[in-house]
Amino acid sequence: MNGKRIALISGVLLLSTVALAHDGEVHRDPADAATAAPAAPVDRPQRLADGSLQVSKPMQRLLKLRTERWSSATLAAVQTLVAEARPQPEFALDLVAPERGRLEAPDGGWPLPGQAVKAGAVLAWLHPQLSQQEIAERRAKIATLEQQLVIIDVNVERQQMQSDAAVAAGGSAGGNIWIEKYLADRDAMRANRDLLAQSLSDRLPLRAAVSGRVLSVPVSPGAIVEAGQPLLRLADPNAVQFVAIHQQPGLAGRIAAAHLADGQTLRLRGEEPLADGSGWRLRFDAPASAHVGAGQLASGQIASLRVSLKPLPGTVAVPPGACVRSDDGGGIVWVHREAERYEARKLASCSGDGVLATSLALVDGDRIVTEGAALLSQYR
Repeated sequence: MNGKRIALISGVLLLSTVALAHDGEVHRDPADAATAAPAAPVDRPQRLADGSLQVSKPMQRLLKLRTERWSSATLAAVQTLVAEARPQPEFALDLVAPERGRLEAPDGGWPLPGQAVKAGAVLAWLHPQLSQQEIAERRAKIATLEQQLVIIDVNVERQQMQSDAAVAAGGSAGGNIWIEKYLADRDAMRANRDLLAQSLSDRLPLRAAVSGRVLSVPVSPGAIVEAGQPLLRLADPNAVQFVAIHQQPGLAGRIAAAHLADGQTLRLRGEEPLADGSGWRLRFDAPASAHVGAGQLASGQIASLRVSLKPLPGTVAVPPGACVRSDDGGGIVWVHREAERYEARKLASCSGDGVLATSLALVDGDRIVTEGAALLSQYR
């Protein structure tokens, strides 16, 4: 009986010991334990002895670093200018009075600056102011021209008969320079005769030689004008100039290229100061090959120009976000030298938008950090 009691007491003590050994433990499923394991830490960027940064690939992805290849030839700052479309003055044509007379407005009214006209349209009437002697002299010239035209007609007919005979004999119809000369003389004499005849009429039509837009009209209806006096100026609508006002000293010397919003290239004509000294006036011409597209902008309309600017002397251009201001007032550009190594290039200064940096430290082909540069600078 005592032996059984001792065995029973020993079993109870053994169970109590096992229970105390498991007290406070939490049993987990093996799969749950694997899920709850902490992630491996990402190595922080390490500064090397030469001042560069060692940045692991996972850390580069975490910082979202982006780089691009730098070139001093292709990168330039871009600025937008507001310009007014105007006609190019060298493509303007003057309508002049063929002789002395009095001006009269056409049926459509006196032309005004900015008005579009078509070739051949009557822009004004001129009443010739001729003396009796001038009228008699012109009538005599008309009679002389009529006689000369009769003689030329005979010569043309004779030369034509000779050419026909040569063809009938098996020769060539070409090569008769005389008939070509007579035909040219006849056309010139007929034009002169018709002009003299018109001058003897009550009024002469003054027509637009080309289609265009009226630039200026220095005379008015009823005015007495002399022969050769300019009456109005027409502009070719396809020859457009763009004028922009700005207040940036030296801007013209930095312009490398200029384009319209549609990509059309413009040529910088020059720069001139404003009369009041408040700024400068830039003039751009659309090249002859681009006149058709530029002509869609009428005189007085507003256009946006995009100009590419060369860096200032002693500066280089970098993309926005690449230049980081340093504590000493200068700047830093990070260059991706190797797979996990970044090198800081010291700059004298950075512009406000990070586009222009005062330095010559970069070399064509360097891969510079354009996104995340500021984060790299925190580890220096």
